[in-house]
Amino acid sequence: LRLLRRTGKECISQRRKAIQNEEPVPLDILTQILKNQEGSDDENMVDNFVTFFVAGHETTANLLSFIIMELARHPKIVTKLQAEVDEVIGVKRDVAYEDLRKLKYLSQVIKEILRLYPPVAGVMRWTEKKNVIEGIDIPENTTLFFSTYLMGRMERYFKNALTFDPDRFSKDKSRPYFSYFPFSMGPRSCIGQLFAQMEVKVLMAKFLQRFEFELAPPQSFKILDMGTLRPLDGVTCRLKPRHQFNF
Repeated sequence: LRLLRRTGKECISQRRKAIQNEEPVPLDILTQILKNQEGSDDENMVDNFVTFFVAGHETTANLLSFIIMELARHPKIVTKLQAEVDEVIGVKRDVAYEDLRKLKYLSQVIKEILRLYPPVAGVMRWTEKKNVIEGIDIPENTTLFFSTYLMGRMERYFKNALTFDPDRFSKDKSRPYFSYFPFSMGPRSCIGQLFAQMEVKVLMAKFLQRFEFELAPPQSFKILDMGTLRPLDGVTCRLKPRHQFNF
């Protein structure tokens, strides 16, 4: 983490200097952070930089692994996804922002994966004062842990909770409030959540556009928790190009 923060400070300093000198700069997230947070202290900017760096790499890689692992076990869902991708993107090389909004079933798949395999097992909060929640006394100076992993798999909140069913996130389905929070909730929720989901959506759209895939046995479905959740033994697939999209 110290290395990330040190690297972040160097990148922020170099980019800020380039912007001040009116030099050409990439239209990336770092540029947006600097332009939208003028006057913010460097430590706050470094925090945001590190958050986006982590959200855009490790958790995204883990999420992609879980998506491919589950889709390979549900070929009918893959067929439905490919039909949507073919209709929205066709043979285009680039995925536009407008395309992402139309990939509604892919959004449902990603949300369902996040329910079963959230980026982290849970979130912690600390109470500054005494609280009473549904008749339960919570003393002051108490650390609370909310398990996104367990709540996402509870029958109390999700019928057939262990079944992979993207349709549970269709618009006509309702869910209890505060039962689904893979990126936490409220003002302290993960600022990188929209970026991470958009990134995954682009990558999966291109993957589904170009490849057929199947798991290479033996495939373990065990989960490893190392601060972030990931497949214990990784995910190994056999790929072959889709003939109609063989670029």
